[in-house]
Amino acid sequence: MQNISINNKTIGIGFPALIIAEVGVNHNGSVDRGIELIEAAAKAGADVVKFQTYKAKQIVTKSAPRYWDDKLNDDNGGTQYDTFSKLDGMGIEGYKAFKKRCQELNVIFTSTPFNLPDVDLLEEIGVDLYKISSSDITYIQLIKYVASKGKPIILSTGCASIGEIEKAVDIIQKEGNNKIMLQHCILQYPCDDENANLVKMQKIQEIFPNIPVGYSDHTIGITIPAMSVAMGAFSVEKHFTIDNKLPDSPDHKLSANPSQLEDMVNMIRTIEKAKGYFHNGYYPAEEASFLNARKSLVSNCNIKKGTVISENMLTAKRPGIGIYPEYLDFVIGSTAKVDINEDTTILKEMI
Repeated sequence: MQNISINNKTIGIGFPALIIAEVGVNHNGSVDRGIELIEAAAKAGADVVKFQTYKAKQIVTKSAPRYWDDKLNDDNGGTQYDTFSKLDGMGIEGYKAFKKRCQELNVIFTSTPFNLPDVDLLEEIGVDLYKISSSDITYIQLIKYVASKGKPIILSTGCASIGEIEKAVDIIQKEGNNKIMLQHCILQYPCDDENANLVKMQKIQEIFPNIPVGYSDHTIGITIPAMSVAMGAFSVEKHFTIDNKLPDSPDHKLSANPSQLEDMVNMIRTIEKAKGYFHNGYYPAEEASFLNARKSLVSNCNIKKGTVISENMLTAKRPGIGIYPEYLDFVIGSTAKVDINEDTTILKEMI
């Protein structure tokens, strides 16, 4: 697998999972709130803070129905356009302020562009990473344009067939860009735990062995994203908000708040430690137990030097510093080279 480096972060085998706090448009159009979110995400331990860059009139018709649970909105129904038009007011100066604060806090700033002009805006700001939404995996013109910028790309795969993923990856690679990461995703808002289907993430990794595969989460809570790391995710993306009760953006209610994000990061880092490494034998942490909890052959009576040892002279007791019970048949019939007192661990040099 090819490692991918973004600033001071490396994604690949043996490196910590890249944790992405997905602000999206949870800043509700406020630069101050966006900066507050960046600061909270950095404090919680996120590696990346991600936004969404779009104009409502460029991504959706005015009559397109919502596809998320309407309880995530505060109004009494409406269209996608009704929601997005409230949230698309962030301008270039706001994004520049976001990038500056990210740099100051040593986190990666990025955003998801939804149309070609959005890419131009992000290029002017200077992003180090692009994320392509699951919804745009068949928008090959956007994928090609983003790939042409030569930056690392995270491609989300919600709703996608393997063939669609292969086509998108091929488009990126034909632009000479091999800095690709994939993210398994389920486009249900919120996503029920039983629909997370993390085994598909593993299958995608199997099909694309040279590309790091991660997980973009839409469930409520932090259990599923943490579990994804235990199942091999190289990146984890979680929606993030300051307050789950804020209005306008439907993402607030399914987002992690600052304390939840911190808990998720800590859980993931603990899982990474627990995954460990394969060793054929006992691990250093087991050394005391290896020596003292296993059993050895032990004399069941006093055995004089020169005595031929029989089975009834032996038993098995801790510690495991002598001859193991599995070698009993080899010890039976051997001759004691020294006097062996009762309740003595039998060592090789004694027989």
